[in-house]
Amino acid sequence: YRINRNDATEKKILYYLTKDKDKHRTNQLYNDFLDAWYALNLKEIHHDNQIIKFEKTISKEKFAESISINALLLNTSSNQILKKKTERKRIPLQSIRLEHILHLDRNSLSKKLIDDCLVLNYQYGKSRDIIYNYDEIEIYLRNMISSLVLINTDRLRCLNYQFDLYGENASLVNNVRVRIKQKRLSNDDRNKFQNLTVGMNNDDMLNHLGSLDYVFTYLRTSILDSTLEEIPFQNFVQHYMHSPRFLDNKILYREPFSTVQLQYIIDLYEIVEESVFDRALRAYVKIELQETIFTDDECQRVIKQFSHDTYEKQTISPLLKNIDRWISMLKRLMIRILNANIELDERLQVYLERTYLWSDPITDADLATFQVDNDILLRHTYVILCALERKQYKSNRAPLPQKKATMLSIDEQQQEVQAQSTAIIRSRITPKVISDKNRKIRV
Repeated sequence: YRINRNDATEKKILYYLTKDKDKHRTNQLYNDFLDAWYALNLKEIHHDNQIIKFEKTISKEKFAESISINALLLNTSSNQILKKKTERKRIPLQSIRLEHILHLDRNSLSKKLIDDCLVLNYQYGKSRDIIYNYDEIEIYLRNMISSLVLINTDRLRCLNYQFDLYGENASLVNNVRVRIKQKRLSNDDRNKFQNLTVGMNNDDMLNHLGSLDYVFTYLRTSILDSTLEEIPFQNFVQHYMHSPRFLDNKILYREPFSTVQLQYIIDLYEIVEESVFDRALRAYVKIELQETIFTDDECQRVIKQFSHDTYEKQTISPLLKNIDRWISMLKRLMIRILNANIELDERLQVYLERTYLWSDPITDADLATFQVDNDILLRHTYVILCALERKQYKSNRAPLPQKKATMLSIDEQQQEVQAQSTAIIRSRITPKVISDKNRKIRV
């Protein structure tokens, strides 16, 4: 309710604690405030470019009888408060969760109306009319809407929008493979690119991956002949892309990334993708996928059944007996599929049959040689991946990726590849003009 300005200045808090009609509720709120106030141990406060010393000169017992009620009231009118614009929280498009969505159904609205927003008029001589508190309804809806987050449209990450959720034939990776015959990089080149990705920070890797996604949209529609499979990546950008300004200039226009031939572009994409999972996304795996939410018996059952149905199966394709292929595929599945909000109770077999999740030369014929049990679901993906990584570590003593890398380990990795990255990337940073008809871009 509104209070008279003079009363607020003259009357002490004690008056409202003893004389107010709602004194029981007021006392409860006051005691909570008093405990919190005297628990503060600040020395000074910075407000509006001023430094104010924070001193409590009045004892806790005499606070109510010494302080006027206006000390606890807002110094702004209600209209000014409602019109004041606040900075709303902004989240990336890929980070939208159920709690970020405005959800109103009949049951929740009816419960709110019955509990807080209406009363029955039982006055003598009147019927049982329902009196609605429209102010309470407005405040309730206003609070719900004002608490909604905004979508950050300033910077959209094109990390995994490849139409993966719509079906096999819609994948950008498969479309590129159909138009341009893909090959695997040599082991030396693969090691070189893997070392370079280790030296990148997480933002650079994510931007690199998003830029390659953008290039794929041109590769699947551009008119190319067989002789262009060997053209470097940068030449394709110059002659076939109308809007190259959206690419990550920091990485893609520098060697050795700019000189990669188009026939190796998918292999490079998968190398960067696996590094993105290990370095950036592994620490943010959904709680529903973590090993800790499953019992030990369930984990053992899933791992044993999966192994029996896949790489340990006698009649499976020889290419699929390699456990490294399964680890790489599951990482891509985590990024392309499980990074989105989808139903986790779907059968895992449905996605294992999709060729775009596998590296060359895995074909449909190879994927037809195994069938995973229907009880193994998408929610078991990360459990299986961790088990295979532990098995890989025991067999060849390969370094097991950590769930969350520390700053020290990142620094050590960057120092290790400093010589290579300096020789390859920084030695040739002369300005280049990327032109496309009337448009010029310097990188």
